[in-house]
Amino acid sequence: MNENVILSVSGLSKHYKYYKNIFDIKKNVIKAVDGVSFDVFKNEIFAVVGETGCGKSTLSKLISGLVKKTSGEIYFKGEPLDYRNKKRGFRKKIQILFQDPYSSLNPKKKIYKIISYPAVKSGIIRNRKLDRIDFAASGLKKVGLPESIALNYPHMLSGGQRQRVGIARCLSVRPELLILDEPVSALDVSISAQILNLLADLQEQTGMTYIFITHDLKLVRHLADRVCVMYGGKIVEIASPEDFFTAPVHEYSKTLLESMKQASFTRRSL
Repeated sequence: MNENVILSVSGLSKHYKYYKNIFDIKKNVIKAVDGVSFDVFKNEIFAVVGETGCGKSTLSKLISGLVKKTSGEIYFKGEPLDYRNKKRGFRKKIQILFQDPYSSLNPKKKIYKIISYPAVKSGIIRNRKLDRIDFAASGLKKVGLPESIALNYPHMLSGGQRQRVGIARCLSVRPELLILDEPVSALDVSISAQILNLLADLQEQTGMTYIFITHDLKLVRHLADRVCVMYGGKIVEIASPEDFFTAPVHEYSKTLLESMKQASFTRRSL
């Protein structure tokens, strides 16, 4: 196996079975992710793009262990990815930053508890209040927030601050791979830029690898090292940003780029 490959996915699928109505005797199948294979290299930003419902978020949940796969294999640094194997510590090595900062933080927990919880569960720090507060304060500093908000509740923070807290929570266990599932789609433009700059700085400082799930092709053009295009649960193209934006191979990729151009033209016309 290539030493530069941090994550390898082979034939990964997630199918959901359902009945259309109470009289339906045969289960129907939705193929949310259908036999995808790809490699992610160390220290790169691997962008996954596609329209809503193409399987991007399901793919991120499969890699992070939030849903069970139907078939296929996932390897992390050459080892089968199994979150039940606590000795391997996969839960620490792979973290996910969720899309909505307003619903991803427990409203009943103070910020210091939210940030320090993964570290406590992983045995990095002791489950003592002062230790957790100090640990959280250090994490808040890394993401550009005042240490004083460690004792606040999420409802006391803005959306951008909440997303920074989410980043601090992910960083608390020093992950090697961070999955960013539409990390700025719920934020306004100015706050989004701040979060993206923070993520870029953190990657430079720590050498983390990012899987960047998004539908915003403009962000992909500026941030990604490689672009993975999903359509109908399948991967239809993987290319460098230069190749993707100048010479897309698949017809769906061409459609995505054309829609971006039309949206830009419409905004300028208004």
